[in-house]
Amino acid sequence: MIAFTSDIDWAHEDVIDDTLSIFEKYDTKCTFFSTHHSVRLAKSSRKLFEIGIHPNFNPLLGGDTSKMANDVINELLEIHPEAQGVRSHSLTQNTKLLDLFVEKGLVYDANIFMPYHTGLKPFTAWNGLIRIPYNWEDDVHWAYGHPFEAWNINLLDEGLIVFDFHPIHIYLNTENKYRYNEARKHFNDPEKLLGYRNKEIKGTRDLLISLLEYIKQNKLEVKTLLEIANQFKYTGKI
Repeated sequence: MIAFTSDIDWAHEDVIDDTLSIFEKYDTKCTFFSTHHSVRLAKSSRKLFEIGIHPNFNPLLGGDTSKMANDVINELLEIHPEAQGVRSHSLTQNTKLLDLFVEKGLVYDANIFMPYHTGLKPFTAWNGLIRIPYNWEDDVHWAYGHPFEAWNINLLDEGLIVFDFHPIHIYLNTENKYRYNEARKHFNDPEKLLGYRNKEIKGTRDLLISLLEYIKQNKLEVKTLLEIANQFKYTGKI
């Protein structure tokens, strides 16, 4: 079972629009984990796109108590009251947060990252929260030193295949940390960011498009994480 996810990470509207347009072109579902209000994301098709929340607890961990975890979650749920899924920024998690997710009415979380592992399945935590692991992420792909000519995972695996892409890396066609570090000073200027787009070798954008082409050609099914969570909840299977 294949799923695409995207952590929008405060990206500019044009950068978010770019990612949405690619998935729309291939008529492929994706779960977006949102850090803020995006007009383009809010107006996007719910037949294709699910919106979850992407709370950032890092300031709290750094000693900033001006916003507690409860406040961080509440702010995002005010923006996205329909959200039923969560992935924390930096994958921050602990037992209290997992209980807080349930208290806020969230159905599942996607905070468990197992790079390139196969045979993944959802499971239910002690509090009823469905936990959906994922096994591919763009910035981790280059952190391992893998080229973007292959996704290094078998799409026909019987378990979950869950990808995580970031709009900024799709926009830049990022292939390594150096390009991103150079470009990030123009994070809110999409025109200047385009000047840093990788055109030399295969990068994140190229890999995403090759994935979508492969899925289309082979007529593989793609689901949102909420669809996977509900299927697991009611049948115990994926």
